Amino acid sequence: MMRALHLASITVYITIANLVMGLVPEKTVAILDFKPSGVTNKQAISITNRMRVQVDLSEVARQVSRKTISKVMRREGLETVKCITAECLADIGQVLDVNYICSGELIKVADSVFIIDMNMVSVDSRLTTRSKKINVKGDLGDVALEMEILAWEMFWLKAPELLITKKRLGRNDPRILNMLKPRTRRDALIRSFLFPGLGSIHRGNMLHGAAFMGLEISFLGLALYNQSQLDKFNADKENNLNIYRIQTRADSIRKYVEILDGIEKDLKKVNNNLFVFSISALGVWGASLAHAYFADKKDDEIVYQDFIRFSYSPFRNAIQINWYF
Repeated sequence: MMRALHLASITVYITIANLVMGLVPEKTVAILDFKPSGVTNKQAISITNRMRVQVDLSEVARQVSRKTISKVMRREGLETVKCITAECLADIGQVLDVNYICSGELIKVADSVFIIDMNMVSVDSRLTTRSKKINVKGDLGDVALEMEILAWEMFWLKAPELLITKKRLGRNDPRILNMLKPRTRRDALIRSFLFPGLGSIHRGNMLHGAAFMGLEISFLGLALYNQSQLDKFNADKENNLNIYRIQTRADSIRKYVEILDGIEKDLKKVNNNLFVFSISALGVWGASLAHAYFADKKDDEIVYQDFIRFSYSPFRNAIQINWYF
């Protein structure tokens, strides 16, 4: 299952049928970049990615990543901009080996007026299973919000209450802002105290957070390994020292002196390694704390407040219990 920590949230979905049967979503979907018209290609990609994130959060289907789509399209010499019919999209879906494929267009009609034109095609039947044209009044942030809601509705799911309320009241309404929890430096610092990298992830710096976590786990693992080696060599030293003390023959004494000298060298090496890796682990911890507190936060500086919601998905024929924290 692909997991996205969008809006600095950790989202857990439990599907009752999956709890019983231990299954993951069987359906697969590919979302092509929406064609821009009056907006930049970068803006269209960014807004399409907001839809992809919400599809991941819904867990209604396994999604082919944008990177994989681009790689396959380049390999096959396909161009999505020329593909507008259901049959053409189904052909691309077959190449991508998915059950459903989604495509569309983002159109800027005038200042503060946009149109989202979306189609989702069933690859097997080669028919359009979902088609929506949405008029949006506002800015690109409002367009992105509509795309997030559409990500749920195109699979016949009810969008999270927070998204619906944001649309109804407006993204900048004080009541909406009160429902959102900012990612503060203090919270990030507390998380980094718990384990390096968590604070950076909380602030939206996923790559840095993952790097801190990976380095910390590596250094701790190496430190623990060298500690176990240190215990082993100390035990060997004690055993050989006891045997050495009862030796009376010169050749036996020399033999155990050499053994003990070798163990001492190993002990010194392991001690040095243990010191280096322990200091490195502390260094990563300190760097993680500093990064969590001082690094710039990402654009989407909110996480979902706690709430629980039941929903039914006809797409998966399953009851879901969704909660956010």
